[in-house]
Amino acid sequence: MSLPSKMKALVTVEDHQATVQEVDVPTLDADEILVRTLAVTINPTDWKHVAFISGPGNRVGCDFVGVVEQLGSSVRNSSLQKGDRVAGFVHGGKEPERGSFAEYLKTDSKIVAKIPDNVDDLTAAALGIGGETAVQALFHRLNLPVPDFSNGAVPVKDDAQEVLIWSGSTTVGQWAIQLAHLAGYKVITTASPKNHDLLKSLGADDLFDYRDESTPEKISSKYPKLSKALDCISENGTQQLCVKSLGQGGGEVVVLLKPDKEAIELRKGEVKIIHTLAYTALGRPFNYGKAVYDQATVEADSKKMQEWLNGDKGHFYTLFKQGLLKGNRTKEMQGGLEGINEGMKYLQEGKASAEKLTYRISS
Repeated sequence: MSLPSKMKALVTVEDHQATVQEVDVPTLDADEILVRTLAVTINPTDWKHVAFISGPGNRVGCDFVGVVEQLGSSVRNSSLQKGDRVAGFVHGGKEPERGSFAEYLKTDSKIVAKIPDNVDDLTAAALGIGGETAVQALFHRLNLPVPDFSNGAVPVKDDAQEVLIWSGSTTVGQWAIQLAHLAGYKVITTASPKNHDLLKSLGADDLFDYRDESTPEKISSKYPKLSKALDCISENGTQQLCVKSLGQGGGEVVVLLKPDKEAIELRKGEVKIIHTLAYTALGRPFNYGKAVYDQATVEADSKKMQEWLNGDKGHFYTLFKQGLLKGNRTKEMQGGLEGINEGMKYLQEGKASAEKLTYRISS
């Protein structure tokens, strides 16, 4: 069956809105693949691009799972072939031809993970930004060593190194808890008590109520050697709370938004705050506000992420195949592409709690 020349996609228009339009199916560069989209999930960056960043004419959406329908003329990922189911993310909201909220999308062949048959579409759709941000934060920014997963998970021993995941019920938090646990680290996390059982099931070893003002003191007192933290919120004071939670020797906190000046000054010389942005793993230079991510930076980050992706050669495929990764708790939404605007509004209004909004695009 031949590929269509046209498709439906969610595209930005005037007045910071987005509508479903008929557009051209993307054309491939040499090392790209064309993916027929099966399902997508919504991230805060999606509605933020529409509301604040994107000009008219850009396709929206980042996360996806889909079927490879076409390979570029010089695809370097030898593990991929037509018909494979793959997941990842693209930098939606920035370019006319790149966005996952569409019937077809294009992406680099090396920055997708092949999805084994034991993983459903909705779970796989949520891998993208959440899973890769967790990897980037834990293993590329905090420099936690990555074990050999070929024989399964690494047991968490009594003397295992500790890592704090602040706000573990978030999308990134749920992935980070699982990945750190599977790699043999002792996971400390914060969340609303209603989500504690969920996070325990994902691998959290110790849980605290993020609303309790004494939580940072409790964590630092109980874990005086704690030196690594990931702040999955990174605003409204959470960076300071993470800094206070580290043990007496200080350490490093990875944040997902701009480092906070007050947090930097709080334990200056003891605690280093490191910003991470998953878009760098896509290997394409870009500007984000005043920050410039050049070719050398994004190539280095993309190469590191390929250890986790790269078809069936990466850690994500291995962990999924072994049944060790559960991904995010998802909430299936209705309406396909036409329903995504409502989902972005739902997310923007803060109605989602410990759940990833997911849409089926095709079967």
